[in-house]
Amino acid sequence: MKQQRIALIGLGLIGGSLGLALCRKQQKVWVVGYDPVAETCREALSRQVVNEIAPSLVAAVQGADLVVLAVPVEKMKDVVLAIAPALSPGTILTDVASTKGQLAQSLPLLLPKGVYYVGGHPMAGSEQSGLAAADPFLFQNAVYLLTPAPGTPPAVLATLEEFIRMVGGLPLLLTPEEHDLMVAVVSHLPHLIAAALVNVAVDFNEQYPGTLSLAAGGFHDTTRVAMGSPALWREILASNRRSLLPVLRALAAEVEALTAAIAAGEMGALEARLQRAAVARTELPARRKGFLTLLYELVVVIEDRPGAIAEVIEIIKTVNIKDIEILRVREGEGGTLRLAFENEEALAEAVRLLRNHGFQTQVRGGQGR
Repeated sequence: MKQQRIALIGLGLIGGSLGLALCRKQQKVWVVGYDPVAETCREALSRQVVNEIAPSLVAAVQGADLVVLAVPVEKMKDVVLAIAPALSPGTILTDVASTKGQLAQSLPLLLPKGVYYVGGHPMAGSEQSGLAAADPFLFQNAVYLLTPAPGTPPAVLATLEEFIRMVGGLPLLLTPEEHDLMVAVVSHLPHLIAAALVNVAVDFNEQYPGTLSLAAGGFHDTTRVAMGSPALWREILASNRRSLLPVLRALAAEVEALTAAIAAGEMGALEARLQRAAVARTELPARRKGFLTLLYELVVVIEDRPGAIAEVIEIIKTVNIKDIEILRVREGEGGTLRLAFENEEALAEAVRLLRNHGFQTQVRGGQGR
């Protein structure tokens, strides 16, 4: 089979992580990288993020089967204008931007005949940024969204789905409009809420010094994403204003309903809203990447002693574990460990093995959204 030539434009967190994952495939692909920062290019070569650094933007895409744009949304148009003359018929162009509507309308108009654009968005990331934060396993079991235009050839989609699987992702197709609205709900809105919570706490901390010092795990977990790059998020939010505004209005209505219930002393109504949220949240997996999970989950009760986690792993070493997480630790008593598996057979085998060794287990997961 012909070695696929993949060009990565932009070698930050996402571009770098894609390169690391692809280069593990060795002979299957040849990864050419380009970044305007020379030091980033040198680091990418030294870390084997790419097989080759191109001397220019145009040189990077010449002869490429697939071109991945991992640059800020506001720079996409300029990059495409620069590389379009060098793209050959049959080349596939995709991106990793977190909004798709504007790009779906503008980028195809800039491409030569026979070059296909399909928007992409891996539902994985980090509050950290740059090549230093790149991780070859960033996309493992993460939903990777594609937003093809009507009439996109099946072969083009097949190539992109194979690319996604090579980096460990799970392809899912949406329209650009569906993508932007759904991402506004589960990605962009949480970032704004986290920022708002921190800003409110800062304001109260000025009036009541020490408020922030009381922040415990719940506050830290809820506001972690607020540490993301403000400049990057400014561009992301600006590019998705149309979808984000109705979502923000829906949030404002929910906050107003909670405020009204508390002001009127209607604790029954308040509890009903809290109960609705609690039930919905309980039905989510403890941790997942993206919109859906294909994992079957198991919670194991473990003692607070050295080697307890290692003992669990040793018992089920013949079963493929897809994810692992410490859910809770009670000093002196123990805690719970979440294990996730890809199918029902693996889950059942893990349950059998652990229970045979006296571990208390509870099945939590199931396949579906």
